[in-house]
Amino acid sequence: MPKAANGRTRDAVRDLPILASPVPEHPLDAQMTAARVARYRQVLLRRTGRIAVVVEDCHDPHNATAVTRTCDAFGINRLHVIVGETPYRVNRRVSGGSHHHVNIRTHVDIEEAYAELRRDGFKIAVSGLSDDALAGPQHLLPVLKSQPLALVFGNEHTGASEFADSQADMRFLIPMVGFAQSLNVSVSAAITLYTLRQEALTNATEGDLSDEQQRQLYDEWVRRYRGEAGEKYLRRLGRGDEPLDVYHP
Repeated sequence: MPKAANGRTRDAVRDLPILASPVPEHPLDAQMTAARVARYRQVLLRRTGRIAVVVEDCHDPHNATAVTRTCDAFGINRLHVIVGETPYRVNRRVSGGSHHHVNIRTHVDIEEAYAELRRDGFKIAVSGLSDDALAGPQHLLPVLKSQPLALVFGNEHTGASEFADSQADMRFLIPMVGFAQSLNVSVSAAITLYTLRQEALTNATEGDLSDEQQRQLYDEWVRRYRGEAGEKYLRRLGRGDEPLDVYHP
């Protein structure tokens, strides 16, 4: 986040134009600061559901968590992590809380993730060095304008699996001119997402989540933030919603 003149972290969201939020007043708003209440709403207004990120075979919790933070920073709501038989662990120091605000979906294998993405209407683009790879993520922009797009990033050393590559709709690469021909997965994701989101980020454009999606996510975020204390408060108010499972990775 940017630094103010005094060296303290400055909240970049405060510099963005304030947009009218479809999220109504929430019972837990009174238990949070006005700044947090406003920030949650403004962040949701700029989230996109048209881009999903898929991380395959990333066993380093640092790298996987860094991708989560990257998704949050660029307004991506949906992250798929292929974990195999290994539980997904969040590195809290790296996350900075981002894992609370990104929809993280874990899968045993890439086949399961692809099936879900196909059902939801996504085109799938995998990062790799194949001969038919588009030279630069900017070439994915025309696809994104017509259809939701899932971006698949494989292992830093071996790349995407054979299934991930062969079953993707297209391939792309980040051109490099040095001796290195691969990047850390979080760096690759950051370059790609910034390229695809540059216009929206520069102009602080409103996102594309529906009003209902924003209301649902807001409810999840504030209840997760307030934890059990928030759940007890809601029960005292007689709110009839099923309790949210508070996420404690």
